[in-house]
Amino acid sequence: MASPTPSSFSIAPAGPGWRTCLKARFRARRARDRESGVAFLITIASLSLLIALVTQFTYGTTVDSAQAANARDEVRAHYLARSAVSLSRLLVKIQIQFIDQVMATAQQMLNTQAGQDLGISLRVTDYATTLLGFFAGSKMETDLLGGLMGIDTNEATGLGIPSGHMDAVITNEDGKIDINCGGGSAPVRPRQVMVFRLLQALMAAPRYNWLFEQRNNQGQFVDRTDIPRAIIDWADGDEQAFAVDANAAGPEDYRYDQRDDPYLAHNDYFDTVDETNLVRGMDPDFAEAFASNFTVYASDPSDAGCKVNLASVKADCTPLLVGLIRAALFADPSKPPTDLSILDDKRAYPLASILCERGAAVGFDSLDTIVKVLSNPAGSLAREDPRFQLMQTMTGLTITKAQLGQVAYVAPPRVYRVAATGESGKVKKKIVVILDTQRALANPITNNPEAERAAGVIQYWREE
Repeated sequence: MASPTPSSFSIAPAGPGWRTCLKARFRARRARDRESGVAFLITIASLSLLIALVTQFTYGTTVDSAQAANARDEVRAHYLARSAVSLSRLLVKIQIQFIDQVMATAQQMLNTQAGQDLGISLRVTDYATTLLGFFAGSKMETDLLGGLMGIDTNEATGLGIPSGHMDAVITNEDGKIDINCGGGSAPVRPRQVMVFRLLQALMAAPRYNWLFEQRNNQGQFVDRTDIPRAIIDWADGDEQAFAVDANAAGPEDYRYDQRDDPYLAHNDYFDTVDETNLVRGMDPDFAEAFASNFTVYASDPSDAGCKVNLASVKADCTPLLVGLIRAALFADPSKPPTDLSILDDKRAYPLASILCERGAAVGFDSLDTIVKVLSNPAGSLAREDPRFQLMQTMTGLTITKAQLGQVAYVAPPRVYRVAATGESGKVKKKIVVILDTQRALANPITNNPEAERAAGVIQYWREE
């Protein structure tokens, strides 16, 4: 049997150029693969660049939009706060020109008919938040407030705001001790003595003994004469230390410039109550105990005294009123009072708390009413009052109207503090304004200075 030939079981190459063909095809395929990789890289790089550009554009647009919205809300909040200040000045003007006069007439009529002094008071400034709701609330809130007062607001214009909110809190400043009263470049000694008298009496309560029995944050012990004297010396323009006995006065030497953080004494009026923290002896504990009863705005330069207006005291006035009662009985601040029982807090504070509640409810109509309550606590409360039995055993204080009139008076509030706020979006603005309704206009900005003055002369303005 013949062996098979190679052609019967294998395929012979087509020719000698098959290897060359395969190599050409391989090279062409490698070129195509290399070009596909470059295109893929170019695509990825292009997409990355586009993503970065779009992200940057989106972020920039978002930031610009937020900045524009914040700027818009800043402007809205600012002018809402200014609007609250203007409306507050309108309420002050209404209080002075209408409410105070009506209340004075009504009180006179009631006193004539009842045959006794009856205190009545209405301050629209105490309801500033509610009254501003007409202008700052929504349509529903405006209609609700109008319905409560019997006013149809359907055809009224200028009421309510579509977005944002404004509010104002109005308080009185002349119901506090003015620590600036004895200051200035040319201090008046009788005023300084009065300020010292008021401050010393305010700090005389035994409840504050712990403050004077330990070192303050400066490592010093102070007594009840050191702080009043240092406050007076900070505000006056001379270099002589204050002393009740003028012959015992020496040079001021508080060494403010020798501290770890040195500074100089102001030697002029306090700018704010917070400035008392720089006075020797004052620390946060003393400031918390006493500073709420201080003001730097209540005294008019034309005034002869530094008295406190009892008609302007706030509801939590018990410590201040106790201090005023003691100051009235401390005729000479260099000597102890004749009746030492006045220093007993258990005797003075219950009487002062009754007076503060009465003042917050109906206002103080006269010093006579205060003297009557102090002299006869048993007859100052109704039988239904839980403290009635306590007052039956309470001994009154012997004090006269003349004595109390040396340190206090009763009159319509004169100096107002307005804390106005405006909100829009996430932005909140606050403006604090001090208005003095009796101070003369130094630089009138209107053709009607009296009308401007009736709304309160702006004595202080701060925006936050």
